[in-house]
Amino acid sequence: MSDVLANLDGPLVRIRNLKLEASTQRGTAHILRGVDLDIGRGRILGVVGESGSGKSSLASCLLRLLPGNITHLGGQIEFDGTDLLKLSDAAMAGWRGKRIAMIFQDPMTALNPLFTVATHLVDVLRRRQPGIAREDALLRARAALDSVGIADAELRLKAYPHQLSGGMRQRVMIAMALLVEPDLLLADEPTTALDATVEAQIVDLFESLRQKFSGSIVFISHHLGLVAQLCDDLCVMYGGTVVETGPVTEVLAHPRHPYTQALLACEIEADDHGGRLVSIPGEVQDPVAPHVACVFAPRCAYAVDACRSTVPALRDAGGARRVACIRFEEIA
Repeated sequence: MSDVLANLDGPLVRIRNLKLEASTQRGTAHILRGVDLDIGRGRILGVVGESGSGKSSLASCLLRLLPGNITHLGGQIEFDGTDLLKLSDAAMAGWRGKRIAMIFQDPMTALNPLFTVATHLVDVLRRRQPGIAREDALLRARAALDSVGIADAELRLKAYPHQLSGGMRQRVMIAMALLVEPDLLLADEPTTALDATVEAQIVDLFESLRQKFSGSIVFISHHLGLVAQLCDDLCVMYGGTVVETGPVTEVLAHPRHPYTQALLACEIEADDHGGRLVSIPGEVQDPVAPHVACVFAPRCAYAVDACRSTVPALRDAGGARRVACIRFEEIA
């Protein structure tokens, strides 16, 4: 019994030394370079970073839905004590759509254009509860659409994806994910394909749903303001590595890693009027390059010789903070 309680006290997902490599025409691409990360129970983890930092690849590893050119997936992804990377393909398929669900970035490509909204939702329910009657499934599907703010739910159940607006399609995706009742919900930039007005509505929806959803959420975004509004914890990724983690309020108020500081400096504030936009000089490290130094060193204003010859470990920085920088005590 004590072992069970200890397990419940720990994180829902424990990721250690996660590596992902793919074959390209230029050689082996190192997409994830030894990711260490914990996803707390009942908490929302925000994952931020530039395009190409590995955010979506991390989510794909959690689902084990990867492209055909992947040559290596290694490390550990312990989900409630089960290492997902050791499961057979058949066993892993049993986790998708049951314990793990995902809201994809573009609902138009995630929804099947040949099926109605009702078919999408009922199929999800039947996967979760194989014996459910169609009438009961339709009632729950209608209630799910109501819960995500879709008006005329009865009419929308009969619609095809192309007959819905972008905001409605994203709401359908959220309803599908919630019907799964997952322990872990992955949201991969769910507002990117939406205009500003609809984005604000979806954010409001997430804020209201988090009160009803008891599982953990990984919320991937480019938008630091959005992450600050929605999330409990923050993971900052760069070049396929985790450079900083911790409670979102602490990380954003007092960033310890130079990259996190640079990201915050690039944010456009509502009261900014004119002036030059701040950017981070240089380019993201080539994924084909070997991992023999700090991936941010070529763009870092604080880099010294040791940064260019040492891969920094993700170290404790007090409380629940962890930072991958050999100089964070000096520059904070």
